[in-house]
Amino acid sequence: MAEIISNNIIAGIFLSIIFGTLSVFVILRKLSFLGVGISHSAFAGVSLALLLNTDIFITTLIFSLVVAFLIGKTTKMGKMEYENSIGLFFSFSMAMGAIFLFLNRNYNFDIMGYLFGSILGITDNQVMLIAIFSLLFTSVIIIFFKEFIFMAFDEEVAFTSGINTNFFDNILLIMLTAIIVSCLKLIGIILVSALLILPGSFSLIICRDYKMAFIVSIFYALFIYFSGFAISWFWDLPPGATIVSVGSIGYFITMLLSRRSKL
Repeated sequence: MAEIISNNIIAGIFLSIIFGTLSVFVILRKLSFLGVGISHSAFAGVSLALLLNTDIFITTLIFSLVVAFLIGKTTKMGKMEYENSIGLFFSFSMAMGAIFLFLNRNYNFDIMGYLFGSILGITDNQVMLIAIFSLLFTSVIIIFFKEFIFMAFDEEVAFTSGINTNFFDNILLIMLTAIIVSCLKLIGIILVSALLILPGSFSLIICRDYKMAFIVSIFYALFIYFSGFAISWFWDLPPGATIVSVGSIGYFITMLLSRRSKL
C-alpha cells in the first residue's frame, strides 16, 4: 500500500513538471487536438501488443510515434489540413485498435485500466521511465527554450530567422508521444490528453507574462494531480477521470471569475 502511494506521488511530481511545461507550448501553438490524436492512437498500439504478445510500452510507443510523424508529414506535404490529418489518423487508430481486439478474442487483460487509468497500474519501472523522460525532456526545453517559444509565436518567422523548425517540430512530437505513452496506465488513454490542455489553458487565463505562465502551469498540474489522486484514492474512483474532472472544474471556475488583470 505504501509503495503504491509513493509510486503515484513520485510519478505525479515528474508528470506535473513535464505536462505543465509542455501544456503551455501546446496551447500557444494550438496543438491541443494533436495530443488527443496521439493518445487515442495509443489504443491501437496497446491492442496490437496484446495481439502480437509483445511488450506493451515499446509497441505502443513505436505505433504512436509512427502515427505522430505521419500526421506531421501529411500536413507539411500540403496534402491535408492539420486538423483533418489528426482527425483521420485519430479515427483510423481507434478503428484498428478495435479490429486488433476483435482478432484477439481470448485476451485476458484489463483494457479498462488503460482506457480510464488505474491507481494500481503504475510500477517501479514505470515510475523510473516517467522520471527519466521528464528530466530529459525538461532539460531539452530549458536548453532550447528560445527556439521553442519563438516557434510558438510565429513558426514562419522562426524558420526565416534560421531556426530548423522541422527538427524542433519532430522533437516536440517525440516528447509529447513518449510522455503520453509512459503514463497511459495511470491516467488512461481517453483522458491523458487533457493534461496537455488544462494546465496551460489555466495559466494563460491569469498570466500576461509567459515565463510566469510556465510556473503557474506546473503548479496547477501539481494541484489537480494530487487533489484528484487523493479523491480517487479515498472514494475508489478512476484516477484519470478524477484528475481531469478536478482540473476542468478549476479551469471553468477561474475562467468565470477571471478579470482583465493578469500576473
